Amino acid sequence: MYREAGEFRSIATLMLQRIIALALVCLIGTGGLQLWLERQQQEKLFFQTMALMVETSSQAMAHAIWDIDRDVLSFQIRRLTELEAVGLVRVHIRSTGEILISGRAGGAQDVPSYQTVIYAPHALQQPLGTIEVWADRTYYRNLLWESQKRVIPGYLIFTVLMCLMVAWVMRRDLGLPLRQIADFARNLRPETLNQPLEVRRPERARADEIDMVMQGFEHLQQALDRHIKDLDGMVKERTAELSALVDEVKRLSQLDALTGTFNRRAMEQRLPLEMERCVRYGRPFAVIFADIDHFKRINDQHGHAVGDAVLKAVASRLQACLRANLDWMVRFGGEEFVIFMPETDLSHAQAVAQRLAEDMRATPWACNGLSLWLTCSFGVAEYQSGDSMESLLERTDHMLYRAKDLGRDRVCADATV
Repeated sequence: MYREAGEFRSIATLMLQRIIALALVCLIGTGGLQLWLERQQQEKLFFQTMALMVETSSQAMAHAIWDIDRDVLSFQIRRLTELEAVGLVRVHIRSTGEILISGRAGGAQDVPSYQTVIYAPHALQQPLGTIEVWADRTYYRNLLWESQKRVIPGYLIFTVLMCLMVAWVMRRDLGLPLRQIADFARNLRPETLNQPLEVRRPERARADEIDMVMQGFEHLQQALDRHIKDLDGMVKERTAELSALVDEVKRLSQLDALTGTFNRRAMEQRLPLEMERCVRYGRPFAVIFADIDHFKRINDQHGHAVGDAVLKAVASRLQACLRANLDWMVRFGGEEFVIFMPETDLSHAQAVAQRLAEDMRATPWACNGLSLWLTCSFGVAEYQSGDSMESLLERTDHMLYRAKDLGRDRVCADATV
């Protein structure tokens, strides 16, 4: 996880840096191992050389010590120190305790590289002294350095060339494809979700990880597209259900729960539109008020359940005589109903009211063993220029009260038209 959104480092660059670091570690490791192996080889060779040289000189040194010939002994010691690999030679004579040293100073500060006992001549096997030889560390150090100078530059050149080739290959096969994928993902929008991911790459015989990423990205796009389409379908379905539910709630809010006719709220919304249409097109528009005669007596004598059944029966009879999809009826309150008749003048509305009154009194209404004769009083009025909703309803209601005053079960029409 990167620490900040603004930071960016190419994977190819990061991998190249790590390859260079690993190459340097390998250089140091292999160089150190090679130095150690060569040092071991040099020590072995030095030991073998000294063994051969000392064995060659030991007889002469033994005779020189036995004969107490210091010149010959010193000569033999100098012969050894003349070798480039020898730093210091020390001979210890047991009989006198004398020590002869030849070579460069500072060579005897640690354990000698080679030492052996000098025995008396003539196979007496009597130890006369010891000889100790120290290798010249500076010589061997220079020798090791010279050998490494031939190896290190070649290894460095090889490493640099390999890193350059790896960098070029990684940039071509990894860096550029990943950058194209990243740019595509960064610029992806909902409206371009179906746009295919195209990465410019050299031809290859087999798929690799980049191809797997591209395939995964393609599958993700397809899954997202299907998910979005599913969500769109679900949203449309839920929207349609919600719209239907809203329409149903709106419809129910405009209906009277008992009779199924429109209620006063629906009338207040719809009547102004009917009146406006009447004025705009100059068409007639009539209103009929209907009231069930002696409804209170029915409630008092037979109960509210019978009264509710009477209201539903009267509403059903009234609606049965109206024109479908044109006339509409409202339960105005209690036992009162209002019938609105577009495209109808006063005379035709009065005739409809007469037919309704005759239909109501024609047959008795039966319920739970009861047989009730029902009648209604009707008031009729026609829309006049300048009428408001209140004035139109007031004139119609006035005609209804006139019908009641004249004895009920009759129709009274507004004669002022």
